[in-house]
Amino acid sequence: MLIEEYLLTHYWLPMFLLPLGIGMAIATERGRRLAGCGLLLLIAIAIISHPERLDASSEGWSLHLLISLIGPIVALLFGIWFALFSGPIPVAPMPRNVRPFGFALMILSLSWFCWMLFEARPALDGVPNPWWQHLATSLLTSMIIIAGFAAAFVLVMGDERKKEAVIMSILSLASFLLLIYLLAEGTTSDDPVFWRSSSWGTLGDLGGMLFGGGFALMLFVTLVWLGEKRMAVPSEVEPLSIDESTRVKEILKENLEGGA
Repeated sequence: MLIEEYLLTHYWLPMFLLPLGIGMAIATERGRRLAGCGLLLLIAIAIISHPERLDASSEGWSLHLLISLIGPIVALLFGIWFALFSGPIPVAPMPRNVRPFGFALMILSLSWFCWMLFEARPALDGVPNPWWQHLATSLLTSMIIIAGFAAAFVLVMGDERKKEAVIMSILSLASFLLLIYLLAEGTTSDDPVFWRSSSWGTLGDLGGMLFGGGFALMLFVTLVWLGEKRMAVPSEVEPLSIDESTRVKEILKENLEGGA
């Protein structure tokens, strides 16, 4: 089998279909959910049945990196889920005693990632993963920018959001300090020269984020505009009848007197 063929069926095609599978899996209709879960299962089988060694291609190394990060990613996702949906929200709330467990999972994910960063860089048969430094520097740079903008956003758009702004500011500052430390001191397994060399790759990632985010925003606005343009003009609403007006006045009177 040619290398391009197995990469197409065991890497690029599954990666291309992954957003579609996730979108269908979270749909409201049961048929689409089942189809999405089936598609995700096929994607997982295609990736797991990768026929060549993971160190035989750049795509294989990226799969190895993803597999190495499954633990921290799963802990982080479940931590956010538990912490968010056990809070004061009206949408499918969880028991409040689950909230501390969610924060504990997020702390576990952060500690796990830091341990991999400083002590256990992902490697395959003793060969370090070449994409690890690029991932770490890009992730920290993205956290600096996203958390910084989030702190400014909650201050501008929300009232009494100083606590959230402080948390986002601390996250951005901590990511910045950690990135500076890596570029200046390195880690036990990698010299700072290699970290500084890999940090240049973040410029391409940031450019891709800006282009992709801008394109996604333009596409969203365009689809909303086309949808509203195709909608028919709403028909005029008939005025309330005498019985309806009387009933509305009674309800308003009951509520106003009860509030008083």
